[in-house]
Amino acid sequence: MRPTDVTRSSGLYTAAPGAVPAADRVARVTRRPLWRLLDVLFSVMERRKQRHALMGLDDHLLKDIGVSRSEVEQEVSKPFWRG
Repeated sequence: MRPTDVTRSSGLYTAAPGAVPAADRVARVTRRPLWRLLDVLFSVMERRKQRHALMGLDDHLLKDIGVSRSEVEQEVSKPFWRG
């Protein structure tokens, strides 16, 4: 069994002996500079995509989600590095 496999014991799922918790695996990956850079790059790309999708909504849909056109314009005008 691989260290990340999960076993079933009496109806509950438990981690196999020696398994590394997911949070630890994620923490190790984010410490690597290349992975951190890629994570930032993908976050920036996703933020850009979401802002452009927001800009494409009509006023009726914006009203449904409780956002005004001026708030959308303010969000879209932010630099890519600002969340």
